[in-house]
Parts: sequence; structure tokens; C-alpha cells
Amino acid sequence: MPSTRTFAAEVTPQFDAFARRWVESGSPVAEPRLAATVLLVRDTEHGVEVFMQRRAATMAFAASMVVFPGGRVDPADAQAPIDEAVVAAALARLARPVEEVRGILGAAVREVWEECGVRLTAAELRARARWITPALEPRRYDTWFFAARMPEGQQAEGTTSETVDELWGRPADLLAAGVAGELRLMPPTIVSLEQLAQFATVEEFLADEPPLTVIEPRLVETDRGYVLESDLP
Repeated sequence: MPSTRTFAAEVTPQFDAFARRWVESGSPVAEPRLAATVLLVRDTEHGVEVFMQRRAATMAFAASMVVFPGGRVDPADAQAPIDEAVVAAALARLARPVEEVRGILGAAVREVWEECGVRLTAAELRARARWITPALEPRRYDTWFFAARMPEGQQAEGTTSETVDELWGRPADLLAAGVAGELRLMPPTIVSLEQLAQFATVEEFLADEPPLTVIEPRLVETDRGYVLESDLP
């Protein structure tokens, strides 16, 4: 059943002040850039785990946040060699122009390789969600979320110029750490972890096909100040 949510990190005096400055400045809106991110998941004796990385504090977007590997779509990503049957299946699922779909798939595979050294194929990706950064953010992304099983014989490791830490964790534990303030999690990450926590195995999770309704949090003024509301499918 669809629901509307406001997340705790968005109900603070700091966020209200940030939002008011944006409104008072005339509410400029940046064009979102295409991006892709991937939940690498694995089965363990303790349940399903997902791989995450902590972004560097110096990053202009999502500084210090704990995220799944991913990044923006580059023009060359649309030229990645992808089986036509895989492209056709993704077209049916994503319902976007073919060159855009090719770029999204290519970026998801490339970013996972660049950020944690794991080689995936586009055929291994399962589309989970599409989130667009709220209008008030100066850097905005139209991000497609995918899931993929961690390939056997490979290891996710290595920080980059954008990340300072890495970890595997069960979704419930990661969410608890977020509530405790030990990890900084963005709303799309929280929702993705909540969904993953509902499944006992990777096979069950990858078989799930949630609706790919666009989620774009909107700014709302309340008696608590400005907050963001997200309509979730």
C-alpha cells in the first residue's frame, strides 16, 4: 500500500534553515543527472548481508553518508557491450528510451567495478527503485537502484578517492546503527534496507519486482518547519 513518509534527518532546525534559504533565494532547481547504484547482496549463516561504503567528508554530494556503490551515468556507458536480450528486458522494466537504458546499465556495472573491484554483468542486475534528488538540492540525481548477487570467488574491497570505509552488514543492523547515529543513511538507502530486511535469502530478494514508481521527495511547510515528504509505492 502506498505511503507518505518524512524521515528523521529531515525534521531538524538545520534542515528548516537550509530550506528557507532556498525558498528565499527564489527556489532555483538544478537539472538531475542520471545515476545508478547497486545493492550487492550475499547469503550468510546470519541472514542476507549487503555491501556499503562510507563517502568521504570532502564530497560535495552526500558527504560522510554510508551508501551502496554507484555514481552518475557517463556518455560512454551507453556504448558498453550488453546482450540485446538483456537490453530488451530492461527496456520493458524501466520503460525509458533505449540509449538511456543502455547508459544506466553500463554505469551500474562500471561503478561497481571502479568502487569495489567487483565484476558484474548487466544480466545480473535487478531493478529495485528510482529516486530523484529533491528540488532544493544544488546537486541532483535521477538514480536507478539495482540489486545483484555478490559473485562467487570475488571480493568487494578497496576505498577510493570518494570513500573512506567499507562494510558488509545485515539490513536490520545497519538500520539500527542509523537510528543510533552511528551511520548516516539517506532516505533512499533506508527504504532499500527496509525492503531487503523482509527477505530471508538473496534468491527471494532478487525474485522480487517492486513497482518502479518515481520517488521525488517534495518540500512541505509544517508547524515543525520545512520537511521533505516522500510518496513511497
